[in-house]
Amino acid sequence: MVIIICQILLCVIYTTAYENAALRKPAWQKHNWPEAHYDVEWGAAKAVDGMYTDRAAGGNQCTLSGPSQTTAMWRVDLESMVSISHINIYYRTDNVPSPGVFYNRFAGFYLYVSNTTSKDDGHLCFHEIQNVDGTPVENQTISCSVHGRYVIYYNERRPGVTYPSYYSRDAYNELCEVEVHGCSDPTFYGKNCDQPCPDKCQEKRCNISTGHCLGCIPGYQGLRCSQVCDKQAYGLECSSSCGNCSDGEPCHYQNGTCPRGCDAGVYGEKCQIPCQPGFYGKNCGQRCSENCKVTNRCSRFTGECDGGCKPGWKMPTCQRECDGGMYGAGCTQKCGSCLNNKQCHHVNGTCLSGCSSGYQGGHCKENCPSGYFGINCENSCTVYCGRNGSCDQTTGICDGGCEEGWSGPLCGTEELSSRVTSCTDDNTATIISIVVSIFIVLIGSIINFLMWKRNQTEYAKKGETCRSETRSAHNSGLDPRMQNWETLPNRTRMRNFTIIPNLPGKSKTSYLYCSYFHCT
Repeated sequence: MVIIICQILLCVIYTTAYENAALRKPAWQKHNWPEAHYDVEWGAAKAVDGMYTDRAAGGNQCTLSGPSQTTAMWRVDLESMVSISHINIYYRTDNVPSPGVFYNRFAGFYLYVSNTTSKDDGHLCFHEIQNVDGTPVENQTISCSVHGRYVIYYNERRPGVTYPSYYSRDAYNELCEVEVHGCSDPTFYGKNCDQPCPDKCQEKRCNISTGHCLGCIPGYQGLRCSQVCDKQAYGLECSSSCGNCSDGEPCHYQNGTCPRGCDAGVYGEKCQIPCQPGFYGKNCGQRCSENCKVTNRCSRFTGECDGGCKPGWKMPTCQRECDGGMYGAGCTQKCGSCLNNKQCHHVNGTCLSGCSSGYQGGHCKENCPSGYFGINCENSCTVYCGRNGSCDQTTGICDGGCEEGWSGPLCGTEELSSRVTSCTDDNTATIISIVVSIFIVLIGSIINFLMWKRNQTEYAKKGETCRSETRSAHNSGLDPRMQNWETLPNRTRMRNFTIIPNLPGKSKTSYLYCSYFHCT
């Protein structure tokens, strides 16, 4: 009795506002009665003709399916999408009080709302399961706030399946009336179907009673789809996760695109595609270095080379040459003493500008050999270094001091006392030589004069006129009598010559003093 009262109250509540969208709409059932006239009298359309005052077989107001079937199916096509509030079902009673004699055929039924003719594509609104004899009741009001075009009734009695004892042996659909109440325009809701659904509802469809969206357009969420997706979510029902947008920024809440591009390691509009081999960084916009040990292979996030770098290049990206006085594999080898502390070649370690003082060789790691010093060991130690003549390979300072008479860091300064003594000796010798030379010249001149006077007298007796000349010449080792005298006139006679020896400290040459006379 309580159940019946509740069903009546629900009918009253629901039927006071919404229209019956199933009334006189096309209907179909899976199994008709074999005789043709029964197809007319008990056909599928009888369940939506609006009449169910006589719910007996002979009243011709109910649809009755064919006998001895394991399944039974009936459906109505509402001909358009409808926002459904509830569905009323009036089952066959043969006009006797409930429970009637056919409730066992009604037991266990399913009710679907679908957008296709297949129940499997639809929404299950109700499945009747009862464990007490005498149920279910023949009048059903089923709440099903969904949108759909087809309402499908289904029941089954599968072989090999154990059903409750009050279930019928075969499956039937004996429906006297099916009413589908709701709003024919699914974009409105409310008792009078006059309230528009929220704008952000998917297809602008909402619950016919509450106005809550049945789904949101991409990028929105909430009962009325008034909230944008949370950070790092986007799309339909905010069910998709953002990709790796640049610097962790959220993606566009509707389409998932990254407004400022991608973070390291990914690319594409939604930043969800990993970098191709050989690329890394934001938007995969950088190439892995050719100096990677495995060429162009690196981490797509950081660019760190797989397996390290080729010799001469620095980790992690192998795009910078070794520096800081290091070279080679892993920049672990130390440069030699390059000139002015310049960086050596980053791969092979050679000093391109030469070596610092004290070193030689391509890598400037070899010390200067004994007796040499300076840049590239190009300078020889001074000959005035004492002991073995060696000096410091860097500065050239003599290791064992200087030889006697020499001083200074490089033993290149002659000591003053030695120079004074030498100078005094040289001056004394020079003065003596000059005095001797003058004396010889004077003696020679006197002798020449006396001889000239004598000869002048002799030639005067013969009637000849003579004159005397004196010449001097610089001799480089030739006999003075042979130097240019063949050019004198025939009657010229050389009377005397004097050789002045070379002076101390001078070159090995002599000065010639000669006298002769010429008669005509």
